[in-house]
Amino acid sequence: FDNGSAQLKYLDDHLSTVDRSKTPWLIFAGHRPMYIDSLNWVEPDGDQPVAILLRSTVEPLLKKFQVDIAFWGHHHSYQRSCPVFDRACTEGGTVHIVVGMGGQSLSQNLEPIKPKWLEFFDIQHWGISRFTANATTLVFEYVRNDDGQVHDTIVLTK
Repeated sequence: FDNGSAQLKYLDDHLSTVDRSKTPWLIFAGHRPMYIDSLNWVEPDGDQPVAILLRSTVEPLLKKFQVDIAFWGHHHSYQRSCPVFDRACTEGGTVHIVVGMGGQSLSQNLEPIKPKWLEFFDIQHWGISRFTANATTLVFEYVRNDDGQVHDTIVLTK
C-alpha cells in the first residue's frame, strides 16, 4: 500500500464510486490497524511502524472520501478512537475500532500513557461488536462476553 501502488490506486478508484445518497455510511475494514495503542515498535512490521505507514498512505483516502468508521483486527484487544485524522480528534474524522477481542489475552502491550485519540479500550475481556444503521443514525456497541452487557457505545448521526 505504498504511494503509487496498485493497491492504493484500487482503493482510491473504488471509494470514488460510492454514491453517498444511496450509501450514507462508508465503512472501511482492514487487518492491521491504522490507529493502535501498542508498544510494538519493531521494524519493519511492528504495530506502530505499520500504523505509521497506513496513516501516511491510506488515511488521506479515508479523509478524502469521508469514511465514517474503519474496523481493524490483528491486535487482540478492543480499542475505539474519537473521530480522528492525523492523530488528532477532529470533527469529520474517521472513528477507528480494533475488534480483536477473540484473542484478548494475547495482546497486553499497551502504552503506559493512553494516546489522546483513544476513547475506550479493553484488553481483559472477550466480547462481540454489533451495529445498526439507518440513513441518519449509526449505533455501534461493544458487548462483553462475561456479563452480556454493553460496555462501549458510539452513535454517529448525519
